[in-house]
Amino acid sequence: MPKSAPVPEELSGRRARLLKEARRIFAAKGFDKASTREIAAAAEANIALIAYYFGDKQGLYREVLVQPIADVMRGMPEADASLPLREWLQSFYAAFLRPLYDAESGLSDSTRIFCREMIAPSPAWPDICGEYIAPQHHALVAMLGQRCGAASIDAELHQLAFALIALAHDYWLSAQDMEGLLPGVVYGPGAYERTLNRLVTFGQALIEAEQALRQSR
Repeated sequence: MPKSAPVPEELSGRRARLLKEARRIFAAKGFDKASTREIAAAAEANIALIAYYFGDKQGLYREVLVQPIADVMRGMPEADASLPLREWLQSFYAAFLRPLYDAESGLSDSTRIFCREMIAPSPAWPDICGEYIAPQHHALVAMLGQRCGAASIDAELHQLAFALIALAHDYWLSAQDMEGLLPGVVYGPGAYERTLNRLVTFGQALIEAEQALRQSR
């Protein structure tokens, strides 16, 4: 008898497994050396499902790049200058820290892939930046301009936005090194609350410093 068609939950699970194994294998081998056959075998899935879900290897790789970015973006607060600054920063940095403390996020593998993209961007990366990252960045810059009383958007506001994000990105890139230097600083008891509080405090200091600089001109 033919096997019954998988229910949507089964399909969703297979898609998730394909993404998980693809992320792991792309991180270990890079795009060129990873094969769809190897990914499908690791996910215990029919190779045809890659074509079904993602079109081809390039489409699968693009989704591996997009998924962690989209997950963070979904947790981002609105770029709303009317919210109290510390409250806004709390939600902003919580969105960045969430994958760091989620064992299923695959952040370590994603970070390795992103590092490769920084050195040698794939054809998919500029489109992903334009579709996902640029709108969020420009919304952040516009909000910072309002908070800082800027008459127009300038390079300094963009630099402020880069600096705010860099505080969180460093934990993505360096969490294991930080743990090696000071065990428990990232993953020990109470570390999440301490880290979030420090990032919020540092972010607030950066924004207030920019406000003060502009007021002194």
